[in-house]
Formats: sequence, structure tokens, C-alpha cells
Amino acid sequence: MDIAAAILLKEDAVPIAVNSVGYELLNSPEWIRLQAEIQQLVAARTSPALFPVHRGESRSPYVVWLTPLAEFATGRNGMALCFVFDPEWQTLAATRLLQAAYRLTPAELRLAEQLLLGRRPSEAAEALGVTVHTVRTYLKRLYQKVGARTQAKLVRKLMQVASMPGALAA
Repeated sequence: MDIAAAILLKEDAVPIAVNSVGYELLNSPEWIRLQAEIQQLVAARTSPALFPVHRGESRSPYVVWLTPLAEFATGRNGMALCFVFDPEWQTLAATRLLQAAYRLTPAELRLAEQLLLGRRPSEAAEALGVTVHTVRTYLKRLYQKVGARTQAKLVRKLMQVASMPGALAA
């Protein structure tokens, strides 16, 4: 399950209720710019829609799902429900989950991330700025901690844990 900020907005995209992820987003410096984008979307929408909200070349865009809410009698009340998805949150949640499940050191975790990206040990060594010998040492530790005997089984087990639905509903 994806982690998302859930935000109930009143007119002019002013938040009136949030979940814990939404609370963190509202208290971040990014909220002011994101709120300006959402205000424009709220004003222009009468039906649910998905929108990317770009935030610079080096970062993945937010994905915003916005739906206007309506009163049964009038058909509109000026409020909207907004979910903000951030691919970086998903990666962070998966990383935390792997670390907690297998008690990985920071170095082992960085190697696990490289393996999950499909990199071979030599490519991982280059990406991490270490020797292939160092990667093989960490790989042996990963095999032992995860309970795998081959790299394919190791990656499969890592993927299973990293993609557990609802495992980290922060």
C-alpha cells in the first residue's frame, strides 16, 4: 500500500484535517509551494482527477489525487479531499522496513538497495564507491541475515519485505 498524505481542504485549499503523513507535509517547507499548486487545481476542478506537481529537475514529482466533495442536497460545498503521493516516501518506507526486518547496518542497507535496483556486485561497488571485495563481504552478511543462499533468492526476499502492503503506515 502506498503511503500518502491525506488532506481535507476547505475553500482556497486551506487544510482542516490531515493524517499523520499529511501533518508532516503541512509542517514542511514544501507545503507553501504545493498548496499554491493545489489551490489552482481546486478552483478549476469539478470532478476527481490526478495531477503531477513538479518540484525541480532532480526530484520526482508529487502525484496529487484531488476530488471535490459535495453536499447531497446542493451538489457542491467548496471542500475537497486531496491525497499527495511522493515516490521518495515509498523508498524511505521500504528502506526502514528492510532495516528493521533484517537488522541491517547502513552499509548492508545501501548494498541491498543497489541489488534491488538490479545491479550486479561490480556495478554496486562502483555506485557505492567501494571495492568488489567489500561488496562481497557485505553480500555474505546479507545472505546470512536474510537466510538466502543465492543472489536471486536474496533479492526475491528483499523485494518481498520491501513491498509488504501497509507495512509502514506512518
